[in-house]
Amino acid sequence: MARVRKIQRKPAAKIAYVIDANFLANKFIPPKIVTDLTERSAIENSLEWWAELDSQLTSGHAIIYIPDICIAETFKVLAKKYYKHKYFKRPVDHKIARDKLALFLNTPANVLRAANRKIKVHDIPTSRDLIISVDRFNELYHKHGKNVSVVDLLILATAKYLMDFYAIPKNCMNIITLDTALWEGSKKVQELPNAYHPGKVADKAAKVFA
Repeated sequence: MARVRKIQRKPAAKIAYVIDANFLANKFIPPKIVTDLTERSAIENSLEWWAELDSQLTSGHAIIYIPDICIAETFKVLAKKYYKHKYFKRPVDHKIARDKLALFLNTPANVLRAANRKIKVHDIPTSRDLIISVDRFNELYHKHGKNVSVVDLLILATAKYLMDFYAIPKNCMNIITLDTALWEGSKKVQELPNAYHPGKVADKAAKVFA
């Protein structure tokens, strides 16, 4: 039976998302500064997803988990867009993107101390359990002819870790990635939750969120 791929905008139970570095970086890159049409489209599709996620985060219907290595990778992505691809024309534009990313990831102390605190983003440290899962998923992906990076495999390992150790139900867990091989391979591993690729027609935000 095919997996149900719809995501409710206001679900009965809180939805968890594990996201990759490129998807996170796209939140802070204005599409108008990108000349490559394919890349601009990817950013616009990502921003449509972010509009839905931001709404769910604000209403308390969602939480985002990010492996700590992916956070470092996101800053690297923004630097690459500045130094190599020249998306940010001025140093200050690159700094603004970095500062916005840092602000998004940060939770103020007064929020952490609040009795009814709402945590929107939570980083996951690279532990022994994640490393073991990375090795296992790497083997599974190779069996299916999919070659993905260790950082990308950490996305899968984190999702599985959260289901196993945080007791997050599989139907409340989602992976968001812009890596096609990771997205395609996830469909062949039944223990993994739904994975979404904002750049694919079937996974556009307008079609996924209900």
